[in-house]
Amino acid sequence: MAFKDIFQWIRQKKKPAIICLNFLAEGIDSLKTGNWKFRFKPKEKKRLSPCQEIFNLLMDELEAILSPIVEEKKEQEAVLDQIGEAIAILNQDGQIMKTNKSFRQLYNFIPVEGKYIWQIVRSTDFQELFFEWSKQRKRNESEIYINQKPYLVRLFSIASAVGETKEQKIIVIFKDIRAEKNLEIIKKELVANISHELRTPLTAIKGYLETLEEENLREEAKTYISIIKNNVERLERIIRDLLILSELESRRELQEKEEVNLAEIANRVINQFEEAAKRKNLFLRLEVSPSLPVIVGDAFRLEQMFINLIDNAIKYTDKGGVIIHLEAKEKEILIKLEDTGIGIAPEHLDRIFERFYVVDRSRSRRLGGTGLGLSIVKHIVLLHGGKIKVESREGIGTTFFISLPLQ
Repeated sequence: MAFKDIFQWIRQKKKPAIICLNFLAEGIDSLKTGNWKFRFKPKEKKRLSPCQEIFNLLMDELEAILSPIVEEKKEQEAVLDQIGEAIAILNQDGQIMKTNKSFRQLYNFIPVEGKYIWQIVRSTDFQELFFEWSKQRKRNESEIYINQKPYLVRLFSIASAVGETKEQKIIVIFKDIRAEKNLEIIKKELVANISHELRTPLTAIKGYLETLEEENLREEAKTYISIIKNNVERLERIIRDLLILSELESRRELQEKEEVNLAEIANRVINQFEEAAKRKNLFLRLEVSPSLPVIVGDAFRLEQMFINLIDNAIKYTDKGGVIIHLEAKEKEILIKLEDTGIGIAPEHLDRIFERFYVVDRSRSRRLGGTGLGLSIVKHIVLLHGGKIKVESREGIGTTFFISLPLQ
């Protein structure tokens, strides 16, 4: 039967819509269950009604259009399920629209679609990361723990077309980093053990060198001994800093807690470096806002933090000087240490807190740097529940910003 004959038949009926619905009831029920393959077939030599024929024709057309889309969707889901990282796709409100197999395994295959991501990922760190990122709409990442296992979480958004409008979708990726963490622990333990083992022979070498210095030796021999002694002392500094860093990294919280006056500590450290600053004609200045409150922390470690920062600033500043500014906020104390030194190139800024990372190796070696000072500073700040960041411009100077919470 041709289309024009079918429509002619329908128009002749008094109530064509109701008649068609009666004929199509079985087909509509099949569609509700997702059976797009259903077609009406003649029964007991009876011909199909015009409505049923239209239904079959339309379903054939629809299948031809939808089949490639359905196949592509299946391929995408298959690829998504093969990815090792757990992935969740959210709408712009944070509701879970789709997940891959790894994500479902992570949460024991409980139904998650339609729920908000923070209802499933029960982690304070994740929730803080998600809501902070939602405000800024910038890609962000952080380490969190799920079921006592470490994961690196990445967030980013993509725009997808829905009709004539574009809708933002949020992609959340959870990468299991247990292997990396275990390797990091092994490396730290190895470094700590080697450092302990090296202390004894270095002490012995230094003792014999000091004995040789007292002997009546030729000037050439004394020069060699002086060079050896300088290198031994440099090794001692590296080992000392490695042991300090190893101790800081092994702790999750402060062991020593007391009320600390940061202004007094900063002033005491400045006094230690006055001579070094005068030799380079640099100024050292401390600026403290009125009524600076005390904080609860480890006074020895905080003094260590100031020593490393000021020592670094003087080493890399040839003119001008260093200003330390302490300011009280509602819930924290802000420390700003600003120098007028050589500055740091942008490509180095993200890595300066890594152990042994040195921007200018020749200058650092000449000045006796170990490449561990800023890493120690970062861990001291983190142990106090604080944050640290750096801004710098080459040839103008560097500024460190540290915030320490008030208890």
